[in-house]
Amino acid sequence: MLCFILTATYIHISSFMNPYIGLSLTPNASNSWAVHDVDPQGLAYTSGIRSGDTIISLEPKREVQLLHQKSVFLVTEAYTIGVETSRGQASQHTMKPGPREWFNIGFSSIVELLLLLTGTYALFSQPGSRVMRLFYLLNLSMAICILTIYTSQLPLSNYILAFCAAWLPYCLTAFYVSFVFRTRLHRFRWLLFISRGIAVAYSAGLVFLYIKQWMMTDVQFNQGITTVSTPIAPSGPTNLLNFILCTTLLTLIWMTWVNRKSYSRKEQNQLLLMLTGILVSLIPFIICFAIPTLLQGEPLLPVEYTLIGFLPLSWMFTYVLVQRSMLDLKLVMPRLMIHGLYALIVFLLFLAASHLHSLIHISLLFVSFLMITWVYQYMLTRSRKKNKLNKDWLEHQQLRLTVRMAEQQNMRDMIHVFAEMFHKMLDIEGVIVIWIDDKHRYSQEGTGIFASIQNIDNQALDIEVVRQKYDLAQVWELSGEPTTETIGFLGIGHKENHTLFSAEEQDIIDKGRLEAIRMLVNGRLLSDLQKRYEYRVDQTDLHEHQICRHRQFNDIMMEAQQAERMKTSYFLHDQLLQNLIFLSRDLEELHDTGETNKDQTAVWLECLYASQRDIRQLCDDLYPHIMDRSDLEEALQWLIRTLQMQSGIRMELHYNVISEELKHEPLKSTVFRTIRELIMNVMKHAEATFCSIQVHRRDNDLILQVEDDGLGFNVHTTFDTATGHFGLISIQSSIQHLGGEFTIHSSLGKGTSINIRLPLTKGATEK
Repeated sequence: MLCFILTATYIHISSFMNPYIGLSLTPNASNSWAVHDVDPQGLAYTSGIRSGDTIISLEPKREVQLLHQKSVFLVTEAYTIGVETSRGQASQHTMKPGPREWFNIGFSSIVELLLLLTGTYALFSQPGSRVMRLFYLLNLSMAICILTIYTSQLPLSNYILAFCAAWLPYCLTAFYVSFVFRTRLHRFRWLLFISRGIAVAYSAGLVFLYIKQWMMTDVQFNQGITTVSTPIAPSGPTNLLNFILCTTLLTLIWMTWVNRKSYSRKEQNQLLLMLTGILVSLIPFIICFAIPTLLQGEPLLPVEYTLIGFLPLSWMFTYVLVQRSMLDLKLVMPRLMIHGLYALIVFLLFLAASHLHSLIHISLLFVSFLMITWVYQYMLTRSRKKNKLNKDWLEHQQLRLTVRMAEQQNMRDMIHVFAEMFHKMLDIEGVIVIWIDDKHRYSQEGTGIFASIQNIDNQALDIEVVRQKYDLAQVWELSGEPTTETIGFLGIGHKENHTLFSAEEQDIIDKGRLEAIRMLVNGRLLSDLQKRYEYRVDQTDLHEHQICRHRQFNDIMMEAQQAERMKTSYFLHDQLLQNLIFLSRDLEELHDTGETNKDQTAVWLECLYASQRDIRQLCDDLYPHIMDRSDLEEALQWLIRTLQMQSGIRMELHYNVISEELKHEPLKSTVFRTIRELIMNVMKHAEATFCSIQVHRRDNDLILQVEDDGLGFNVHTTFDTATGHFGLISIQSSIQHLGGEFTIHSSLGKGTSINIRLPLTKGATEK
């Protein structure tokens, strides 16, 4: 990777210092240079130089270099070119990098960096995996191809491109076969051997051709111009490479089609995705470059446009690796997105600053840069904290799994040692111990002829089944107490001399059976204790989390109560108190002068009437007195009439409950306050045109439902303590206090439906 970075840096700097000119010359009769051809992709064409013009001067920055092939001289290095057109007009053109060169360098650098980062991350995630190593080599090969295509250093880039492209089909084949057919890799070793052999033979042929070309190269220096004469490279290797790549794709398609039925439906879908991604990514190169070059010698598009699919090809492979759980990007992807977005925004700010000359505009950009940097640091810190929590959780789960596996392995080791000792004390064919683990699966350990027994099927076993299945001399059922469930079986084979067991041997067998029972019982007790400990730890964490949420909830409720007190205080101060001050001032004036008139009296009366309305409204908000004078149905009808007149929203009430069932407090007042708060939320936030309120009974529960056709909202953030939904949080607290349930169904643009269930039993409502 270090070699690639150094090579890429050198090539990009050289391409910037000596951009691609795209000018070919031929000597004319007057011992000067005539323009033979101009490549539209070069700076000469952009500068206005055309075929037929005469070169009157070539000014070097360091030196002027021409590449001589047959009778044509290619200008590879020049700083200033003097041209005389066919009309006799002379002009000087400076070969400086333009927007196209900047774009080529920037675009190729970004693509190379993304390919290299993707492959490097996969390699460092699983450095011992053959698939990841091949994936890294594939990304590196594609990055080198991109590097050598978007450069003006033709001799060096052509050498690198030829060798890299020779190994690209092998890397693609090896990665695809190792990933897709990794369980049957031995069946395709011949294909990998052939592909590797072709790459080696092609590379050796290229080395021979380049050595021959180097030996035939002639370098001459005349009047400040360096002329490098070299033979034209034959088109055979390029055509052979295109043929190899097309053949590789056809081979991969054939292999996938033949072996498709040996995979599950999910694996078939992923296989189809991989193959489709390969074809879609490489179709521009195959259709627009490889096949036209093979058939007619000229491509339809330049090669730099046809290899754009390398980046989506790498990302498609990455996606499939993530789906197969071979690569995890959940921890690193958010940080990569944050870094990439910040770098892009900062680049755009610097680009904008380079075109601004006003100090005010530059200052605004600097302030924007500071704000963006602060947001970048904040998001980065938040991402680190989240990643740390995820890593801690994964480490905790890994520790629990390790402990569980260690317990199982210790249990198996102890039983194996017991079986070996038991076998040595008796002259028998072998010993087998079968036990039931904590997941009610059978495990076994054996010695002698029973050592090679594979896993036992999870079917019901008893003494006779075990004896007949393994041809045992004796089998015992292992259990802690006579009434407890069976925890395993102990079986011994026949004696080597086929005689009966003596009394001493029978005593050893009885002691061994008791020892086996003790080990299995203690192992199960240890496993149960571990489970209880883990359960207690989980419950403790859950309890601490609930305590934290309760504290946050209490803080929010206190804030809501304080906000309600402040609202009442401001209402009394800004309205009622101001009216009283106004009246007291006028009454003092009346007391002093003893004069008044009808207009002034009318103002006093209006002030008193307004104060009465405000006090009545405040009383209704705190506790509507209609609740004491009438039943819940009439109170809700009055509430809906009042709010409908205030908002203009069409409201309907469907009430189907016997009034006697809702005469007790606090159920009656809770229902009224809840419905009023929900309707107020509709009026403030929903922008609805219709609201439906339903109150009915279902078995021993009271059901409340409030629906609207408004904007809707994100339900997942409703009870987030950071969002501060005081009204809904207060409703939820009241409903839970009465033993009820509170559910919300809503989505953006589709309205909201809130359902509440309250028990009508006396014990629940007086909880």
